[in-house]
Amino acid sequence: MKKYLFGTAVTAGVLFAGPQAADAAIDDHGSLSYGDVNSSVNDLQEALKEEGYFEGYTGSRFGPKTLQAVKDFQSAEGISSPAGDYYGVAGPSTQGTLMDIIGSSSSSNTSGNSSSTSIGSHGSMSYGDVNSSVNALQKKLKEYGFFEGYTGSRFGPKTLQAVKDFQSATGISSPAGNYYGVAGPSTQSALIDYDGSSASSSSSNEQVAGISTGTGSDIVSTAKQYMGTPYVWGGESPSGFDCSGFINYVYDKHGKSMPRTVASIYSASTKVSSPSVGDIVFFDTRGGASHAGIYVGNNEFIHAGASTGVTVSSMNSSYWGPRYMGAGQI
Repeated sequence: MKKYLFGTAVTAGVLFAGPQAADAAIDDHGSLSYGDVNSSVNDLQEALKEEGYFEGYTGSRFGPKTLQAVKDFQSAEGISSPAGDYYGVAGPSTQGTLMDIIGSSSSSNTSGNSSSTSIGSHGSMSYGDVNSSVNALQKKLKEYGFFEGYTGSRFGPKTLQAVKDFQSATGISSPAGNYYGVAGPSTQSALIDYDGSSASSSSSNEQVAGISTGTGSDIVSTAKQYMGTPYVWGGESPSGFDCSGFINYVYDKHGKSMPRTVASIYSASTKVSSPSVGDIVFFDTRGGASHAGIYVGNNEFIHAGASTGVTVSSMNSSYWGPRYMGAGQI
């Protein structure tokens, strides 16, 4: 029987596959899920961190950060989704895929010196690529403050966001661009020549006119990336959101800032007679504007519910319908 060893040391991007006495195999702890506390959870966190899905210190408890990291990994790899029965559970499929990816990353790193590999050695780079040029790309992005944490050889969510941030900062592309998030020739050249300025004059087909703060559909697309994130009072990060913290976080990703509380957002918003995709919809749950979400269309909105976490709900439901106050734009 194949074992998925999460008691395997993952250090500096290299997977040492020889099991050690203190190591925990998947057979020892089985599938890992929210609330578990054991050494395999630490190894899971280290592996997720290696691939850019987990940030901060690792430990032995499967808490909110680990849950979100597992969900992000499953979504990115097509293993599961918010509708899946095992979404957020690190079972054999999730563990096996993660270790296979790290194994291929390790092979790529050991087959050549990534520090001497140029960014353009493998051509254009996009989400899912695994090669030494990705490592060189990450290091350049990190040098200029667009990438944080450990570098590796896989083009994952952190690399994708870093490339987008760099493209937006230099005017190479924007959320409306066809090559937004793809490190093509223009992005690579601009990164190599980057001097910290915020204006780039590239003539490639990655170039778009101006920098967009994102359409309503872009905002909704970002919001849906956090489906299933648990509700946390005062939360404003992917480890846990409250309703206004969620809206702030999503809008901030598109360069839009707003007050922190629902009541303040309601006061600052420009009221509209009917919501458009990406607008904010408000509800009176305890006197005045006290809950809010982002309109996704078809009389539905995405929000951080106290009992559901981030989810999509119907504005026509027996609960939300009578409490709807109106919509606004920031």
